[in-house]
Amino acid sequence: MSADDLSKLRQQLRRAHDAAGRILQHLLRCQPMTPGSFYLQKRRCGKPNCRCAQGQLHAAWVITRSQDGATRTFMVPAQERARLRQLTWEYRRYHRARALLAKRYGQILALADQLAQRRMVPWPTKPR
Repeated sequence: MSADDLSKLRQQLRRAHDAAGRILQHLLRCQPMTPGSFYLQKRRCGKPNCRCAQGQLHAAWVITRSQDGATRTFMVPAQERARLRQLTWEYRRYHRARALLAKRYGQILALADQLAQRRMVPWPTKPR
């Protein structure tokens, strides 16, 4: 293993570590967040004479999330919509950064293992 190869591996490891540090900054944000998906739900109510039976579906802003092992849907009042949109967006942002950090640390460990393997010196040099 040449010194140049080891140097390149060390540089890759440093770059991966620096990238992980930048991702970590996103996780350290202090913005509040809430789990769930916020969206406009359109549905039929099931009454045969309702306007939704002719295709004019009922629309409501909702948030869905897993709670006690089941997916729950909650209606969102008009005065809470902007706030919940931001809270759920921040939660998605957090999870994307977390997944990226996990991937980056996997790369860091793989590079560290490669570096260690290439630095390994067999010992004893003579078989017994």
